[in-house]
Amino acid sequence: MDLPYYLCICGHCNGRSLWHEDPKTLNQGYIIFPASISVPEAHENLPPDCLDDFDEAREICERSPRGAAALLRLCLQKLLKHLGGKGEHIDTDIKALVATGLDKHVQQALDVIRVTGNNAVHPLEMNLEDDPDSVLVLFEMINFIVEERISRPLKTQSRFANLPEKARLAIEKRDKPKV
Repeated sequence: MDLPYYLCICGHCNGRSLWHEDPKTLNQGYIIFPASISVPEAHENLPPDCLDDFDEAREICERSPRGAAALLRLCLQKLLKHLGGKGEHIDTDIKALVATGLDKHVQQALDVIRVTGNNAVHPLEMNLEDDPDSVLVLFEMINFIVEERISRPLKTQSRFANLPEKARLAIEKRDKPKV
């Protein structure tokens, strides 16, 4: 008797996967191991202390959208330290960043994660088990915030640093307050 399971080895990376044949279609199956992850990877500039929470949320997202949302809320709390907050109270940190001129789109992304993550832990008006797609948005929002607040400034600083020294000195002189 043939078992409808197949152990496969990837011709590219030599990684192993386990497949289960779908008895209804015979020629098509689905992967059992490794678990497929259909959410985006972390932005390359996500700080290392946030990465574990982000990756764990990716791993459990399909099995537990609420758990993933809670982990992404924790990821946000840690990320806020890198954005100028204290990392203690998300709402307080967002308020402080808004007071310093935070872009409205970034503020809204922060609040999407905050509110959805709060609802994952303390269900109010939103049931993430009924709407797992809402959690996928949180991954996008984390990556958007990192791109806007960490990656773009790094790119701009790098490009500015590559200007000729004479031009950079002239810019510093131009921008120096007149006494």
